[in-house]
Amino acid sequence: MEQEVKFRRALVIGCGQSGVAAAELLHARGCEVRLFDRRATLEGLPDRLSSCVRYLGVELAPDEAFDGLDLLVLSPGVPPGPWRERHLKLVPEAEVHGELSLALAIIASEWEGGNELPTLLITGTNGKSTVTALTGAMLAAAGLDPFVGGNLGIPLCELLLAVAEGRRGRPGALVLECSSYQLETLRVSPEAPLTAVAMVLNVSADHLDRYASINDYAQTKARIFDGLGPQSLALLSAKDPFTPALRERVPPIVECRVVDGPEPPRLAEHDGALELRVGEFYRRELVPLAGRHNAVNALFALAAARHLGITREACEQALSEFRALPHRMNPIGERGGVTYIDDSKATNVASVLAGLDGFERPFVLICGGRAKQGDEIGALREVLARQGSGVVAIGESAQTFLAMADGVVPTAHARDMHEAVRIARDMAKPGDAVLLSPACASWDMFLSFVHRGEVFAQAVAALA
Repeated sequence: MEQEVKFRRALVIGCGQSGVAAAELLHARGCEVRLFDRRATLEGLPDRLSSCVRYLGVELAPDEAFDGLDLLVLSPGVPPGPWRERHLKLVPEAEVHGELSLALAIIASEWEGGNELPTLLITGTNGKSTVTALTGAMLAAAGLDPFVGGNLGIPLCELLLAVAEGRRGRPGALVLECSSYQLETLRVSPEAPLTAVAMVLNVSADHLDRYASINDYAQTKARIFDGLGPQSLALLSAKDPFTPALRERVPPIVECRVVDGPEPPRLAEHDGALELRVGEFYRRELVPLAGRHNAVNALFALAAARHLGITREACEQALSEFRALPHRMNPIGERGGVTYIDDSKATNVASVLAGLDGFERPFVLICGGRAKQGDEIGALREVLARQGSGVVAIGESAQTFLAMADGVVPTAHARDMHEAVRIARDMAKPGDAVLLSPACASWDMFLSFVHRGEVFAQAVAALA
């Protein structure tokens, strides 16, 4: 690549997917890359990084790892506090980036017209992957060739490397799912493309082992609005209690629309149609996703796409062709009149409740795992009393879930997912659903929520 190398020497903290993507891009640009990871061994490291100096199997890299640095890249899953302290002590002149902010900075500074590249940023405790994918589908239906990724799927640095090596053309837009971790290091124009649309779908208790309070977490989410300009759009939820505080972060020159309130964008009371503007309706039947929350997700996507000038026809095409993302209220099979539904992505109580909003079947709930600090498990009691046929609890928090549901529905403890599915089958009646919606992280028993959903599917397939 014949490119000016902005950074000469970088330390990449954390060698997960995003860290490796940043390291590969920097290495290809001629930067000396050093790698750190708390794991003692790294499997599957790309060949081009084989010569990089590595600091593995320790809590913090030694001082020598910081010698001569002009860039520190923090991976999203790495708590930043100790690293920022060492940065200020050892190399205060070095820039600090996350993988996402690094890629955006390169786009803004080196791509022709990069600072004006339509960029949509999407965050929220729940629903952001669906809204990101659906918004991207609307832009794609209009022929815009967007890049859809960030926290969802492919890291942005991976796209930049593919473009630089001629394996992909430059996209016509960026549709980026942003976690709170990624927003911690987000830069604004001119160090990043001007944000065309930014949205916070909702805020509920999550990651409180990282943030001092839920208010601190919410304000980190609000950083998504910092890069908006006079022609940009901010979107917030009328139903979320944090919206008044978040709205204060939206610059006064920016149009701000509140979704799912008394005014459009809203769901029509008489038939649930999606009313984007006065007189602009989209039939609910166009959205092939179950639950009221998914109709609201579609409203967010429509508002973003139409703001960019995407035609109604392209939006309707994308809506009708869209399918639920894996592990999000996905029916995966039926046995004996009982439908089995994988909602493994529901890693907190708010996500479980959102999935059940508008769900009509009685259900046996398989839940439990590593509970999120500050989450209100008791909020599930009302929906269980109204619609539940039973609770089967697994994982570290099993006893907490059993105590919550005691006296509300039949309960049982299972040692593993296969046993949980068998018990749930015996609890369910024809016409019921068995719903894996754990309200917890997966790491106590599984590699990820994806792995948890896959094991659930295997257990369902193994039923006689």
